[in-house]
Amino acid sequence: MIRKIYTLLILGLCLGFVACNDDNDGVDPNAAAPVINCPMEEVNVDLNKVDNLPVVAVIKSQAGLRSVSMKIQTVEGTIDYKTVTDFFNPNSYSLSEKLEYNTNYQSFIIEAIDNLDHVTMKSVTFKITDVMERPVITFDPEEIVYDEMEENPEIPRTTFKVISEAGLKSVGIYLVSANGQESKADLTLNGEQEYSYDELVIYKEGDKGLKVKAEDTYGNITISTLPVIYRAIPGPQLVLPEKPISINTGEIIKLPIKIESVRGVQEIVVYRVENTEETEIMRMPMNGEKTIEDVLEIDDFTNATTQLKVVSSDGRAEKNAVGNVKIYVDMDVVTFDIASQTYANSCNVKYLDTYAIVSLKDLKTYSVDYAIASQANALNVDFRFYCYGSTGEPRLYSMHTSGTSNKENEYVGTTGSLMDMPKRNTTGFLKLPSTFDYKNATVSSIAEIAASTVSTGTLKAFEIDDVIAFRTGSTSSAGATRIGIMKIVNMTAPKDLVSNNPTARVMTVEIKFPKKK
Repeated sequence: MIRKIYTLLILGLCLGFVACNDDNDGVDPNAAAPVINCPMEEVNVDLNKVDNLPVVAVIKSQAGLRSVSMKIQTVEGTIDYKTVTDFFNPNSYSLSEKLEYNTNYQSFIIEAIDNLDHVTMKSVTFKITDVMERPVITFDPEEIVYDEMEENPEIPRTTFKVISEAGLKSVGIYLVSANGQESKADLTLNGEQEYSYDELVIYKEGDKGLKVKAEDTYGNITISTLPVIYRAIPGPQLVLPEKPISINTGEIIKLPIKIESVRGVQEIVVYRVENTEETEIMRMPMNGEKTIEDVLEIDDFTNATTQLKVVSSDGRAEKNAVGNVKIYVDMDVVTFDIASQTYANSCNVKYLDTYAIVSLKDLKTYSVDYAIASQANALNVDFRFYCYGSTGEPRLYSMHTSGTSNKENEYVGTTGSLMDMPKRNTTGFLKLPSTFDYKNATVSSIAEIAASTVSTGTLKAFEIDDVIAFRTGSTSSAGATRIGIMKIVNMTAPKDLVSNNPTARVMTVEIKFPKKK
């Protein structure tokens, strides 16, 4: 057993001596020096691009490579880049280096040393194209100014130049205005290093600038804008009455106007408007007055007229000043508040002098005490406002709808209730379709509503913006069988006025009531 162990130890020592022999024992001493092959001995590098080629080389060695060193030669000196000593195949090594190129790089030096200490060197030179500036756009003049207030204003020519080291691919020209931008030119160029523009561009009011977009052959883009300052003479300023004018047929409308014009007023034209159709009724040539304060007398209108339209011109149609005045012909138009039964005899503090009973003669509300005080008073009230139930549903009741079933007993005064009325007017209602044109309603359009259709004495469940026609009773102090219309302008929500009472509400109405003939 001891002999076998000894034999194994001797064998191990022998193997160790073999392993410690010189690494070059198997190398042919006559082997040639390493050979470095470069597919490209000069690499064109463009620093304006991101996809420049790497340095590529194949190194062959008969004796086997010991090391491959790489260096970069720059203007300032040599930089150690990389050294490789571990080879998968020491007889052949492929090199591919993706460098971060710099403008001062001159060459890439490869040094290969084999196991016989043979040294081979090879250089790959660089041809560097430096980073080029983006296109440069220069405007002359640097802004365009046009002032209509000058005596003889002239628009200067628009000139600019685009210069590009790399060469131009395209130039786009856009007119920028208050409404956006409009393409004026889209030019494709073939690498020219300069482009010049010299044109008389007729700028107009609202133009803000001329934008130029230049792109070079590398895709670099420069955008610059030539400011345009266009000072226009303002158009006339027209002032008309804000409130509607009420007039009767046969009368003369006296319309006050005030006009101020920097350039001077050349003409005033007046139109009457009937159901959106305009008819010219007055044309007044002027003499360039800077200020006009006058009262126009107008008698050319009908009971279908809803507006007067006034146009003031300084000779430029696009600068005309236009104004409209609402006209009510042979018609009373009144806006007022009506309270529900909660306030039949006493007002809410927010709505003074607002009760639940309406007089169409006086176009206002009255209390229960007023309504039951006399027969004359009773005939001077026409309908009442009522809100029902937990939702505060709005209703209108004619005065003739009497008794507890019609809630008359809930309108209580200091000496009695509406059940004590000595006389009652018979008022009719009709909720008009949404197609009815309330805004432009006239005596003529209201007259087209058939009286026989305005007949219900109780109108329920209406809402804001609804339009309701009404017809007076034969005994009404407002006049017998007169038809008018009212629009529900607003209405307080249930419990807005009293937190625990949804029926305490106030509505705002506008009434248009043709005058009594």
